[in-house]
Amino acid sequence: MSVLGLIALISGVLGVWLTIHQSVWCWPMALLSVVCSGIDFYESRLFGDLGLQVIYFAQGVFGWWVWHARREQAFPSSHMPRRWWPFIFLILGLLWLGMFYLLVYLKGNRAGLDALLTAGSLVTTFMMIRKWAENWLLWVLIDGTYILLYTLTNLWSYALLYAVYTVMAWYGWTQWRKIRS
Repeated sequence: MSVLGLIALISGVLGVWLTIHQSVWCWPMALLSVVCSGIDFYESRLFGDLGLQVIYFAQGVFGWWVWHARREQAFPSSHMPRRWWPFIFLILGLLWLGMFYLLVYLKGNRAGLDALLTAGSLVTTFMMIRKWAENWLLWVLIDGTYILLYTLTNLWSYALLYAVYTVMAWYGWTQWRKIRS
């Protein structure tokens, strides 16, 4: 395991744990994990994941700002409104297609799977910023599939990290379900 992989693992796990407990400090931990992961993904030619880290960085800064701005008011987790589901699936499909063609053009490794997981992660992070409890169920599916991707590309520390993320995402679902309004 590389030093960057170890830092990404520790800060990533702390970030998810803090997210489960709805602490604004989840965002700086996530930002540290994102930077370390991005460097590793660049070296492994997982360009979809690298691009995802860049977008995660922007989403992390935005999420930190949103959660921080609402710290003085009630901002509990909630159900995602049903009217959003068609939009979420449409955006997921469009992002997947766009990412797939971009990754094929860039000669990225495992372009189809990388694009699908990248698109899913972007959509699910949007849901997390909004504190929609269903984000955790999608993270279980996405993180579990990332284990496969990282195993296929010999990124063992990330496969381990995403195994932990999968379990934590399930725990996050059970916790946010209990406290949402």
